[in-house]
Amino acid sequence: MKHLKTILALAGAGAAFSMVASLSTPTASHGYSLLGSKLGNGQRDFRVYNNFADAQSNNNTTPHVNFPGALGAVMAIWKGHVEWSSVPWAGNGQGDTGGSNSNLGDGGANFDNHFQGLASGIGSTSQNIHSAIAGSSGSVLAFTQGGSNGWWIRYYEGWTWQDGPGNVTSGIDLQGVACHEIGHSLGLGHTNTNGATMFPSISGTGVPQRSIAADDKAGIQAIYGVIAAGKPLITSIAGDMNVGTTLTINGSGFSTTGNEVWFTAPNSTGVATKVTNVASTGGGTQLQVTIPSQVIDGNIMVNDNTGANVGLSNAWPIDIGGGGNPGDPPSITSIDPTLGPAGGWTPVTITGTGFSDVDDVEFGGLNAFSFQANSNTELVAETPTNVPFSSVSLYVHDPDGSDTLTGAFLYTFDIIPSVDTVTPNHGPEAGGTLVEITGTNVSGVTQVTFGGVPGTNLQITSIGSLEVEVPAGTGTVDVGVTNVQGTDTIVAGYTYDPLVGGSFVNLGPSTVGGALGEPTLSGTGDLTPNGSGYSLTIANCPPSAFGILFIGLGTGATTANFKGGTFYVIPILVQVGFNVFPSGDITLPLTVDGSLAGAQILFQYWCQDGSAPLGVGGTNGLRADIP
Repeated sequence: MKHLKTILALAGAGAAFSMVASLSTPTASHGYSLLGSKLGNGQRDFRVYNNFADAQSNNNTTPHVNFPGALGAVMAIWKGHVEWSSVPWAGNGQGDTGGSNSNLGDGGANFDNHFQGLASGIGSTSQNIHSAIAGSSGSVLAFTQGGSNGWWIRYYEGWTWQDGPGNVTSGIDLQGVACHEIGHSLGLGHTNTNGATMFPSISGTGVPQRSIAADDKAGIQAIYGVIAAGKPLITSIAGDMNVGTTLTINGSGFSTTGNEVWFTAPNSTGVATKVTNVASTGGGTQLQVTIPSQVIDGNIMVNDNTGANVGLSNAWPIDIGGGGNPGDPPSITSIDPTLGPAGGWTPVTITGTGFSDVDDVEFGGLNAFSFQANSNTELVAETPTNVPFSSVSLYVHDPDGSDTLTGAFLYTFDIIPSVDTVTPNHGPEAGGTLVEITGTNVSGVTQVTFGGVPGTNLQITSIGSLEVEVPAGTGTVDVGVTNVQGTDTIVAGYTYDPLVGGSFVNLGPSTVGGALGEPTLSGTGDLTPNGSGYSLTIANCPPSAFGILFIGLGTGATTANFKGGTFYVIPILVQVGFNVFPSGDITLPLTVDGSLAGAQILFQYWCQDGSAPLGVGGTNGLRADIP
């Protein structure tokens, strides 16, 4: 495997390239590859934002004792996680009926994940959340972002996702693809071993990917170590599982004092509800704790507080209340308010009973933008967008059942927006700055303008806030926020900073990526001619992939279709080939020659990727505006 360290220096209208290459040690005989990331003990949580639109992704409504409180897509993804567990799940490995090996929990490493329930939003990098993303990207099914500080897994909705639980014969198996992407989150790259979960392409619908193979096990053990003899092990739990009662945890390897017991928390941010300073008995074979109030169905884990990978036990499922409590389905009594604007985002307080394990809230058949249970008797949800003057029913569901309140909410007209703040309120003349606009109401906003020029990528994030990317411009301009009822204007709300030190402009994605998603290209530093210099960073490529960096001048540049995507560097001035690092990224330090004052330099990198539609993946185009 070759590692190529490259230094580039632009010179006049051409480019001079200085390269230093070094050879690594010979490639090992195993097939797996490592991304260079490793999750610490504080990054063992995972959550699911269940925004999967296909009915097939949530048609499994049969509870399973080994996955309490979970159904549909949530259960399928949970199974994908426990397949990587250190030991067989719940002591018996049961819960799956498909794949080449129906036993769940085959990792054999010092690693176990901890389920922290449902997320309230789609998530972001480092929040350890699974969620669906609209559209498609060629043959890419899903992708993982992040590293040692956490991850984010997205599933393209252009595919039909199936939740099983048995073998699926059409669409794509969510559990199998989740198991593959989870491998990336743990620090594994792709393997060349056919039949392994981390092979870059699926077989059939993806069901075989549910069961990790010997090469996958070797990979996770290379990162976290083979399961240690002293690793805490839960073998069973006992008690009536009610809040306030005593839970007995049986196993081995517990510390004499100072143990923590982690529970799945309601409305979790990824942080478990913890009972601390628990002493063990029976020579480290038993713990007893009082089940705290802020817990829900999920799992428990023991931390012996040594701080090492071997200090965390396997996770064990727990059904708070015992047996799923089929006598406690949600029941709606009332909601407040009962009306709100058609643009949505109205916070509605729902009162009733049985709300602790709610996993779905809908208004008129549309998913609430967000919801959380404040208690077993109170639920707060934000209304989705709907048709003005429509009266809709409220639907609330949990694993024990559902309830519907007919004609519960009336959508009225949107009122004129009311905004007062832009943050940040300045940015480069090239545009591209993501700003947040806040006020008392942005319901139904369809356009934001800066000096009369519309911004892009508008996204409403709450009743009083939105995000939008600023277009190119100059000077200080008014910011207009518009819905069907009218416009509110923040006078002199945004200032374009004169070009000092240059700026980088993202020209848009190539739309071609592989199993890791589309590679990215970004720039930082000083673009001033003869200045201190800048760097280009290429990321999200396959480990050690070879690729070509294309460089061109922006004046008169055009785009072209290439490998099913968009090529930005036309005409090409210079091109150079090199490998990225085993971590899938590389940073290139550069300087700008004095003769390039006022020029625009275009960059794009295309790398080999066997999982991409035509064997290569392309980064976004990047323009460097030289002052």
